[in-house]
Amino acid sequence: MSWLTIIILLSALVLAGTALFLSRRAGSQPQRPDPHDYIEGLKALLRGQDEQAFEKLKETVSADTSNIDAYIRLGNIFRRRKKAEQALRVHRDLTFRDNLTGEEKKEILISLYHDFMEMDDESSALKATAEILDIYPNDRIALSATMRARESSGEWKEAAGVRRKLDKIDGQDSSRSLALYKMFEGEDLLEAGDPHRARLFFKEAIHLDKLCLAAYIAIGDSYYTDKRLDDAIGYWTKVITIKPEMGHLVFDRLKKGFFEIGRYGEYSDTLSNLLQVCPEHLTARLELAYFLEKKGEIDAAREHFMAAVDNHPESMMARLGLYRLNLGTGRKEASDNVFKHIMKMAVKKEAQNFCCKNCGLDSQNMVWLCPRCKTVDSFETVKS
Repeated sequence: MSWLTIIILLSALVLAGTALFLSRRAGSQPQRPDPHDYIEGLKALLRGQDEQAFEKLKETVSADTSNIDAYIRLGNIFRRRKKAEQALRVHRDLTFRDNLTGEEKKEILISLYHDFMEMDDESSALKATAEILDIYPNDRIALSATMRARESSGEWKEAAGVRRKLDKIDGQDSSRSLALYKMFEGEDLLEAGDPHRARLFFKEAIHLDKLCLAAYIAIGDSYYTDKRLDDAIGYWTKVITIKPEMGHLVFDRLKKGFFEIGRYGEYSDTLSNLLQVCPEHLTARLELAYFLEKKGEIDAAREHFMAAVDNHPESMMARLGLYRLNLGTGRKEASDNVFKHIMKMAVKKEAQNFCCKNCGLDSQNMVWLCPRCKTVDSFETVKS
C-alpha cells in the first residue's frame, strides 16, 4: 500500500470520527425548558393566587435553575407569607450567581430591600438600595425605597436629599414634605432640651411651606417651654388665621395659655372671631357654648347650641347641650357631672377624626408622622 493511500485512509478516519463526535455532541444538548409552568405561575400571581403561583414557580426552577425571575418571585411569596428569613435566603443566594444582568441584579436587590425591611433591618435595607444606586443612580424605585428607609429611621436630613433628587426626576415640588422634615428635626432638638435651635428649624419649615401648621404649633410649644406665653399664644393663633377650619388643633393650647396669663376672656374672643370667618365650625361653636355656660352666660350658651343644632342637625353633642340647658328638674348635680364628661369627650370626637391613608391607623388628633407605619404626611380627615 502506497503512502498516498495510507494518508487518504487516515484522513477519512479523522473526518468520520469528527463527524461522529459532533453528531453525538449535538444529540446531547439539553432541550430548552418548557415555559408552561412559568407562564402559569405568572398568571396566578396576576390573579392574586399566591399558592398556585408558588407551586408553578417551584416546578419552574426545578426544571430550569437559570430562571432568575422565578426565584425572585418565589422569595417574594415567602415574604408575603411572613417568612422573611426564607425569602432572604432565596434572594441572597441569587447574588452569588455569575453572569447576572444589570436588571436582574436590580430586581434581586429590590427584593432584598423589602426582605430586610420586613425583618426591621433598616441598615441592611439601605445597603441594598445603595448598591442599586451604584448601578442606576437615578433609579426611581431605589430612590423611593431609600427615602422610605430614611424616613422610617428618622434621618430627616438624608431623606430630604433623596426627596429633592426625586423631585428633579419627577418634575414635582415636595415643599410640604420637606417642611415637615425640618419640623421633625426641630422636634428632636426640642426633645433634647434646645428650644432655641429647634425654633430655627421650625422657621425654616415655614419658609419652605407657609401653610405648615405643624411648624406654627411647634414654635408655640417651644415658646411655651421657655415660659414666653404671649409668643406661644401668638403662634398658636396663627393656625386659626391661616386655616380656620383646622383651628381646633390649638383650642386646648390656647385655653391653657390664656388661663396661665390671666386673660381667660380672650379665649372666647378668639372663638368668636373664628366663628365670624367659619360660622359652621361645629367644634368652635360647641367649645364657645361650653365656655359661656361655665361663665354662667346661659342665654348666650343656649344661642350657640341652637345655632349648632341648626347647622348640624346630626350632631348628638349639640342636642345634648341644648337639652342640658333646658333641663329644669331632676338630679341636676348628677346630670351635670355626667354631661360635662360627655361634653369633654364629644368635643374632641366631633372635631374631626383622622386616618392614615397608608396603613389605616385612626386618630382623634392630626398626626404628621404615622406612629405605626412611619409614613410622612399620610393622615387625612374623615367624617365622624
